[in-house]
Amino acid sequence: MTTLVHTADVHLRPDAQERLDALEAVLEAAADLGADVLTIGGDLFDRPADVETLRGDLRNRCFTDLPFEVVLVPGNHDVDAFRGDLFFGDACTVVADEDHFGTWVAPDGDLRVVCIPYCETAGDELLLALADREPFDGTDVLLFHGSLDAPIGADAGEEDTYRYFPVTEALLVELGFDHYLAGHYHGPHLLQFEGGAEFAYPGTPASTRSSETGRRRVVRLETGEGLAFEPLESFHYLEKRVTVTPGREDAVLEELREWVETAVTPTAHPSIVVDGVVDRAETEFAEELVGIADPDWITNETVSVEHVTAHPVIQEFEARLGETDWDDETKEAVWTRTLRAAGRVGSSRGLE
Repeated sequence: MTTLVHTADVHLRPDAQERLDALEAVLEAAADLGADVLTIGGDLFDRPADVETLRGDLRNRCFTDLPFEVVLVPGNHDVDAFRGDLFFGDACTVVADEDHFGTWVAPDGDLRVVCIPYCETAGDELLLALADREPFDGTDVLLFHGSLDAPIGADAGEEDTYRYFPVTEALLVELGFDHYLAGHYHGPHLLQFEGGAEFAYPGTPASTRSSETGRRRVVRLETGEGLAFEPLESFHYLEKRVTVTPGREDAVLEELREWVETAVTPTAHPSIVVDGVVDRAETEFAEELVGIADPDWITNETVSVEHVTAHPVIQEFEARLGETDWDDETKEAVWTRTLRAAGRVGSSRGLE
């Protein structure tokens, strides 16, 4: 049985050490998972100019003397970084000849990776060559960097408005691969195509912007099984947003305490945003928040209930709500929602 681990969009650059650390975390995860091959689906570098600065580290620290092979294709960010005959390490194979696709076949003969060098569009000649590829009895995988035309809840860094190597599900299904491993979108996403084929974006192995929240992942594929995500120990942004209403202060504090204890790892960069209305002194609630989490993580937008209910508009609303013939449960729900909304307005620009 062959094991493949997949990553993409590392976006290495000299001034972002956490990304090189993330690549090393990927290599460690691949070794721990018993990988036979690690595939990198493009954008290993953030800019072509970074290759000369970082290639020594990759050659000597990352892509040499590994228990598995590394196979990578360029992406739109770094396609020019792989021009010419460059050596990245004895474990690394770069498929960058835009006139030909490359293949990697497992020693056991049970898995093949067909690698498409990056190009901006899928031309007829490439598609015909892929369709006419040599038959293969094992698990057949397509590796590329591009934009899948599907509702994917992730962005592609700073290039969301432009579609690089655009492909559709119908086009990929017609090619007849068992699995499709891609790069470009920065959030992890797994799709099952018609007929059972699977498609995955692994997302960035280290967050490159604050919108890339959550623990980062790699994709694992074992022959005879489906695709699965595996967590990484690498830099990532975490965000937690909660709204407080009077009487729920302790419940919210306990929710935050549990989140800090279970979700925040040493490689996380957490952010906690708390808004709403508290039925206690604002200073007291602020001190309780600081007792749970690092003050640098916290944005406290709460206001006291006295501040909200003292406003004439809120007082008039409360009086009119009391005159309705709604049941007590409905009135309580409406009042709670009103306090929540008024608290958000009050914390952002003040109740006037």
